[in-house]
Amino acid sequence: MDSKKKNIIVYIDGSNFYFSIKKTFNCKIDIEKFCKKLVENNELVKINYYISPIVQSSNPKMYAEQQSFFEKLKKIDKLNIIFGRLEKHKKDGKIIYVEKATDINLARDLIFDSIDNKYDKALLISNDGDFSGVVSSIINRLDKEIVYVAIGNKKSISYHLKRVASLTLNIKDNFIKDVIIN
Repeated sequence: MDSKKKNIIVYIDGSNFYFSIKKTFNCKIDIEKFCKKLVENNELVKINYYISPIVQSSNPKMYAEQQSFFEKLKKIDKLNIIFGRLEKHKKDGKIIYVEKATDINLARDLIFDSIDNKYDKALLISNDGDFSGVVSSIINRLDKEIVYVAIGNKKSISYHLKRVASLTLNIKDNFIKDVIIN
């Protein structure tokens, strides 16, 4: 077993993470504790949290809650918030907001951080199978380790990420119990 500490970057698809935790465990978690537990005794280089801010005029209450959440995130050492955007669309006569740029920002950083040798191991927290091509390419072409951190049940976790990742870490009750916010 390799005893050398690995440099690890955690990449969090924010909306996907939030809804996966809520649906699977119906709780709120301490993101800092969660990431430190994932990293174990290795070196946490940084945590990148990808999210699109809510438009204040669309939902003032949710906007205020999200801004409060962002303030908490900003206090976490080594955590960077990378913003996408929400675009307004009409669907079936209703106005909906669609998240844009968060996935591409995450994929870009996963690639360039690998090329720049900023990590030995990346932890990808998302159930979005669209990342599978990027993950596969980095593992095969740049010889990096990418762990898929899967949250959910067999239907909600990504078959495609499980297939290409170096390893899949399924988050279960026994892992989450230590990081729940009461």
